[in-house]
Amino acid sequence: MQRARLRVLLAAVALAGLSLLVVAPAPSYDPWAWLLWGRELAGGALDTREGPAFKPLPVALCALLAPLGGAAPVVWVALVRVAAVFALWFAFRLGWRLAGGSVWAGLLAAAGVALCGRFIAYAAAGAEPALLLALVLGGAEAWRAGRPRVALACALGCGLVRVETWPFLLAGGAWLWRSRREYRPALAAAAALIPAAWFLPELAGSGDVLRSGARARLPNPGQPALAAVPAAASAAEAAALLLWPLWIGLAAVGVAARRDPAARRALLPAAAGLGWVAVVAAMAQAGFSGEPRYALPGVALIAVSGAAGLVLAARRSPWPLAATALATLLLAVPVGSRATDLGDLRASQAYQWQLASELGDVVRAAGGRGGVLACGRPYVGPYRGPLMAYRLGVVKAAVEPDDAPHPPAVVFRSALTRTAEPAPAAPAGARTVARSPLWRVQCACSS
Repeated sequence: MQRARLRVLLAAVALAGLSLLVVAPAPSYDPWAWLLWGRELAGGALDTREGPAFKPLPVALCALLAPLGGAAPVVWVALVRVAAVFALWFAFRLGWRLAGGSVWAGLLAAAGVALCGRFIAYAAAGAEPALLLALVLGGAEAWRAGRPRVALACALGCGLVRVETWPFLLAGGAWLWRSRREYRPALAAAAALIPAAWFLPELAGSGDVLRSGARARLPNPGQPALAAVPAAASAAEAAALLLWPLWIGLAAVGVAARRDPAARRALLPAAAGLGWVAVVAAMAQAGFSGEPRYALPGVALIAVSGAAGLVLAARRSPWPLAATALATLLLAVPVGSRATDLGDLRASQAYQWQLASELGDVVRAAGGRGGVLACGRPYVGPYRGPLMAYRLGVVKAAVEPDDAPHPPAVVFRSALTRTAEPAPAAPAGARTVARSPLWRVQCACSS
């Protein structure tokens, strides 16, 4: 068993490493903030006044990576991609088991999860959905295999990544508290650690324990929270994440569950997933963004049930092999259409990698950290604040990503994406002190 686990680990590391050669390991907005805060934490300080919502586990892991220096962003993205491979492996295992040992069900489950919304894109950029799903499915696998300590550690990790997991952790913890007395010390410790890990760093870093919650209630344009009925909009966007044949599989297993114990077991992941989507929708109604990536782990659980349902329904048909082939064909059509996004993902990640790499060059060309800060406040375009702060070696609050620049200022002008317009515009009279293909640095050192 230990050798089998080691082989899976080595395979996951190898696949993640290979992916770095295919898709550039450029972190997205939130991971740059975690890397920045992790470095601050490793240095004995923390400033969370600006930036996205604080997430304890990613920041703690980034603090451990801080001694790697410039390699830390690449290693973080690689770790998340390893987690993504594990999430797909656990999805395969769960689908395989729910369908009575069907390899087809396992493969369909893994494909359904991989093509669930922007799962691959999030994993490629070091965002948290893959990490969270690996912990969710890994915890379920560990509990089934009789490894309760590992399962509880995964549950703790879930609680330190996303607050949407808290209702499920409370329900599971209450059940364990009543039924398994030996787990009570661990449950009590987790009940104290999880909120402390969320609130105390914010208190120390920003002076406001609810700063992350307030930040999460500032949705970007177009998010469900801004719709007429946020809960309905959030649920509708979550439903669109799932490959449509898997909804057929879920319906089939739901009908069969009335008389088939195997079908009832296959519905368990979907029940948890639907509950997850409902929590995200309720939070959207309460003012949180409700965006699809928050619902993605729940929809991935639905995908596993849908894959098992397709295979179980095929087995009950008069021609099981033909039905299985048809189900696979139905799934292959949307899989093929979404797989064409890989080229766009590679181009997007390559652009973000170049953007991050060139920023270090133009900072040095503009006089380095000392020269930039001696001139004035650094300005950079929206969604580039954490990257700018990380490369410049300052706290996020020292960088202005939104307001129009005014002297004294150092303006780092770039386009956020390949098709976007460069921003921000420098004040009149600013002189150009550094250039690269993607950046232009302009100084206005006096008012």
